[in-house]
Amino acid sequence: MKAAAAQKLTAFLRKYCSDPPALLSEMLKQPGRTVTISDGRALCRKGDVADDIWVILEGAVRVHDDGLITTRTAGDLVGEAAFYRLSPAQRMRGADMFASGDARLFRIDLSFVDSLSERQAGLWHEVVARVLTEKLDESQRQRSALRLKREEQERLLNMFVCEEGHAAAMANFSDQSSDAIDPEACDVLTWFSDIVGFSCYAASVSPIEAAGVVREIMDLQARLIGEAGGQIDKFIGDGLMAFWRVPDAARRKRHFPAAAHAALTVCSVLADMARERALELDIRIGLHSGPAILGDFGGGGRIAFTSIGESVNTASRLEQARFCMSGEKLGPVRLSDVVYGHLAGHAVADKFEPAGRIVSDKNDIRYTVHCSLP
Repeated sequence: MKAAAAQKLTAFLRKYCSDPPALLSEMLKQPGRTVTISDGRALCRKGDVADDIWVILEGAVRVHDDGLITTRTAGDLVGEAAFYRLSPAQRMRGADMFASGDARLFRIDLSFVDSLSERQAGLWHEVVARVLTEKLDESQRQRSALRLKREEQERLLNMFVCEEGHAAAMANFSDQSSDAIDPEACDVLTWFSDIVGFSCYAASVSPIEAAGVVREIMDLQARLIGEAGGQIDKFIGDGLMAFWRVPDAARRKRHFPAAAHAALTVCSVLADMARERALELDIRIGLHSGPAILGDFGGGGRIAFTSIGESVNTASRLEQARFCMSGEKLGPVRLSDVVYGHLAGHAVADKFEPAGRIVSDKNDIRYTVHCSLP
């Protein structure tokens, strides 16, 4: 047993010490130096006074502090950091350590360091410094890996929720909270769109071709909405929902004309695309603004950050309308009175009918809309 321990200590010292024999003989002189810890038993507890450190000869040790920090294996030094605190009163364990499986360790008492000659003490401090440097390097690699993992998680989350939802979800993650994101009342400008004729088109081409076209149209809308300051709420088949926060007059003045211009640009680009490729496709876009509630309205452990409320429903109804009550077909972009009223003084207002038309939904609720001009 002694020979086996000496062999493993020699390997340990060769890794970290410039003169292994000078320390090995002193280490082997210590009484009760080899200890065995059964699986799951504590080697030390957080807050214990640090009177000894260990070289792991066989097995492994788990380091815990409200969760697993790391696992140390044969050939590692554990418990050394507490020895180098500023004063004896501060020489306390900073974490719990447990055997992971049966573990055999070489115990080094605090008195061992005091008994060393000046040269041997220098060699010992060299060992500890190299061990700590190695652990710091490992910690840096782990932090870098965690940062990359977090960035990847953020990127993936950003693919499924809007900017508002992403920020709120990341705040919850940072707080380690599993609670739903708090809802918030806020005035919003809501965009609903739907690709007209897509179902018939999709039935006449391959799934890959249909997916490519719908993705191209969604990319176009997402880009223009983003440039106009809006956020994509969700993609709904061949439809899309987006919103702008507009809690004050300054943002209404800024976002309403930008959103209307974005909607007109989508229609223009899609019309060119349909003409060039002989596609029988068009688009309907409804824009309305009013009070809504922003928050996480998902379930089953899944986040569904969105806006809900009557103003959101109204934007959807404007998009879905086909004809006004006089039987005339509506233009592709439909603005509510609220939105159109904020376009006064902007050139984009000239692209819409100044006189509103009346549309009715299935419940005979009537709305005034200003449609885009041909």
